Amino acid sequence: MISISLFVFIIGLVFGSFFNVLIYRLPRKESISFPPSHCTHCNSAIKWYDNIPVLSFIFLRGRCRKCKNKISIQYPIIEVITGIMFMAIFIKESFTLFSVVYIVFFSSLLIVSVIDIKTKEINLIHLILPGITLMTGLLLQEFKVISPDLLGTPYVVLKTALFGAAVGGLFIFLVRFFGGRILKQEAMGEGDIYIAILMGLAVGYRILFYAMIFAGVFGLIAFIAIPIIKKDKEIPFAPFLSMGLFTVFMLEEIFRRFNLI
Repeated sequence: MISISLFVFIIGLVFGSFFNVLIYRLPRKESISFPPSHCTHCNSAIKWYDNIPVLSFIFLRGRCRKCKNKISIQYPIIEVITGIMFMAIFIKESFTLFSVVYIVFFSSLLIVSVIDIKTKEINLIHLILPGITLMTGLLLQEFKVISPDLLGTPYVVLKTALFGAAVGGLFIFLVRFFGGRILKQEAMGEGDIYIAILMGLAVGYRILFYAMIFAGVFGLIAFIAIPIIKKDKEIPFAPFLSMGLFTVFMLEEIFRRFNLI
């Protein structure tokens, strides 16, 4: 099991490298396949041996081989986060289709969250894939199209998920509406509503409450820490919503033990 988990971690590193490409190119509406990977400073093509996840960054000491400009630390960080995420989901869900469903789902949220950090924008189009993937899994489970042993078990059943999606979207909509009236400025982005809908779809309305609490705690920590590190008054909330959701997702067994699901 350890060797398989390590293999899944390595696969996650490779996908993390690809996710970095998506994070850079999607907001710019560039092709994700052409041109090949290149330095964003000198545009020189990156050789395969300089594109090995994490290791190449270490060997190159975080600089382009040709122009010597610094490579963003974001690249190895995203690769490691993706590797850990893949491995954690695999350990939790094992060899089931729902492990693939949740890997696609949370990978999409990771990409959207980092894009939100960098651009302060969430494109609804980027949330279609995780929504369709999760709904497909829930429908397969609802109508018992595939053997439960192969499919795996979703966090919640379809009915609970749909109600959770409605509750999540409505909650953030109200926070955004009344928060804007009270603060006299936009309290949350419209994209956060779409993220909340996916959150409710993933864990249902009951656990959504705890996901929001975790998101609030993560957001509060960032709200205190980030201005100390850099003067950035606008802090996107989507990353914290995603972090809160992943936290309660990994704590599923604890919630079930206390009959909270």
